[in-house]
Amino acid sequence: MQIEKNSMILAENQYYSLDTKKTQLNNNVLVVGTSGAGKTRSIVTPNLLQACGSYIVSDPKGNLFKKYGKYLEEKGYVVKCLDFVHPERSIGYNPLSYINSTQDIIKMASMLIYQRKQASYPDPFWDESGTILLSSLIAYVKESDHPELMENFQTIIKLLCAGRRGNSCDEKTVLEILMEELHFSNPDSWAYDQFEKANVAADRTFDSILITLTSKLRNFDTKELNRMLQKDDINIRSIGRRKTALFVVVSDTDRSMDNIANLFFTQAMNELCLFADEDCRDNILPVPVRFILDDFATNCRIEEFPRMIASIRSRGISTMLMVQSEAQLTEGYGFDGRTIIGNCDTYVYLGGNDVETAKAVAERCDVPVQRILNMPVGHNWLFRRGQVPSYNRNFDTALLLKEHEKTKQKQEAYCLRLRRS
Repeated sequence: MQIEKNSMILAENQYYSLDTKKTQLNNNVLVVGTSGAGKTRSIVTPNLLQACGSYIVSDPKGNLFKKYGKYLEEKGYVVKCLDFVHPERSIGYNPLSYINSTQDIIKMASMLIYQRKQASYPDPFWDESGTILLSSLIAYVKESDHPELMENFQTIIKLLCAGRRGNSCDEKTVLEILMEELHFSNPDSWAYDQFEKANVAADRTFDSILITLTSKLRNFDTKELNRMLQKDDINIRSIGRRKTALFVVVSDTDRSMDNIANLFFTQAMNELCLFADEDCRDNILPVPVRFILDDFATNCRIEEFPRMIASIRSRGISTMLMVQSEAQLTEGYGFDGRTIIGNCDTYVYLGGNDVETAKAVAERCDVPVQRILNMPVGHNWLFRRGQVPSYNRNFDTALLLKEHEKTKQKQEAYCLRLRRS
């Protein structure tokens, strides 16, 4: 088996160069297949084993990190694991470290409040007011030079607790006093301006806004997560400078950590784009970065992704997205799901029982729908822009593992001979 080093593996005998200048295509791949169709086994794993560029990998069960973390370390990678399932085992991640502007603050607050596309309550007042108040608290943490305030989410939770008015309506709360002190030292404080917009509410209404916001952030207020969010061990920009494999463990059954996990993926892509634009020659990352996102439409949500996927190619960033059906994209991104499909120059269909997806695939390869629905297990249809669709066997990762083992044994034997001589 001879596979060029800088290649993308998509099926048996279907290997494509990752050099976008050579192929004139982007490296975005959409993989569609039902559970158990082989998305991880036949596509994700062999592309990880290729060890080309940096990786940010969604790892729902943590198996990829356990199986291939050591392998990538031996290939010279910096390997890290960001674990939202067991935060006590995770490296540190502080979302506030990646706040560069008031627009970043607004985006973060909106993502944490609006955990789905619709507001959580029939009356949007509570979510909108909570977004304004949370924006002011994040901005306060960034603006304040108070020696006792740490720049993390635990501080934001404490500020929330300091804002409750209760029955002491005539007395100023601790939060009001802190905001006034900030305004006195910085008359142009954006945090104070935002706080004043929320602070006009009546006492009971303001307390209700606080309760609503506290309920949104309840998952942050645990001992394990607080420890994980205190400092940042990731340094997202370094992923574009040195070959790095960052495995992000997100539960595929527990949805409680989705908002913070999605915040990370959004910040990671934004920060890498910003790094490429501001600090990199020709606006291209020195080390290409590939996002490999399993359960993309349900587990991993990147804010404004339909617009970002159209422009990341020029910065040396690409995505490999795994979904079970095209309907999942529509459910997660609405009509923008078609934009995501259109910006993936490679599409791999591994099979499934979703009729609408089967119809779309059948139309692409001009065959009867029944043939798509009855496709044998272990096969796929591969579409590359500008090429005729191909019907293939899934790639057998075991063969690649054996090849790597042989190479490793040869290298060890060669080193042994050198030592003996």
